[in-house]
Formats: sequence, structure tokens, C-alpha cells
Amino acid sequence: QAFPGQEPPQFDLLLLGVGPDGHTCSLFPGHALLQEQQALVGALQDAPKAPPRRVTMTLPLLNSARSVLLVAAGAAKAPVLKRILEGKEEFPLPAARVRPRSGRLRWLLDQEAAKELQLPLENPPGN
Repeated sequence: QAFPGQEPPQFDLLLLGVGPDGHTCSLFPGHALLQEQQALVGALQDAPKAPPRRVTMTLPLLNSARSVLLVAAGAAKAPVLKRILEGKEEFPLPAARVRPRSGRLRWLLDQEAAKELQLPLENPPGN
């Protein structure tokens, strides 16, 4: 057991990045670890980018945080940010699944990363 007690710990702030494929915190699109509902941390033996073996927090732990700041910069992130922030995908990308249950989600983007977004940046989904 990674943390004591029955309830997930509640981090005050998690600072996460977003990959060009929509991954965050070593949670990759299509990976089985996205379906984890109980464990707070998980191990990957088959991450699609180096290093293949990783340990990460799962969505139940990420989504118990009081505040999450997702950061993305550069034009290479623009297409995936449009999918995450404006898309209505049946199987959302990992970064789109970060939704603190009783906390706040904030995005910090530079102009290049935000250049394809149509919605007002003050009101992204999940805010």
C-alpha cells in the first residue's frame, strides 16, 4: 500500500505536463492503467516512449487533488490541446481525464499551444 488509510491522500497541488499524444503523468492513450479504479499508483512495463518501465500515480489519486495545474507549451501541443479542451471524444485522452472531484483544474498554455482553440480561454471545460 503506497499511502496509509482508506481514502486517497489529497495533494494540495499537482503540476502536470501534457505530451503531444495527450499523455500525462505516464498515463498513455489506450493503456490499461487508464482503467484502474482502486490502486493509487501503478507500474508500467510497456510505456510507448522511453523509458518503458515507469511508476506513476493513477487517475483516482490525480483526481483527488485539491488543485491540478496542467502545463503545455509550443505549437506541437496545439492539435492535442484542441482535442482535450474542445473535443467530445468517446474515449478521452489521458490529460482530458484529469478532473479533480472536489478541487480545481487549471491550464497554463503559451500562445503557440493555444493557437487552435476556439473557446474563451477563461472558461475551459473542467474549470
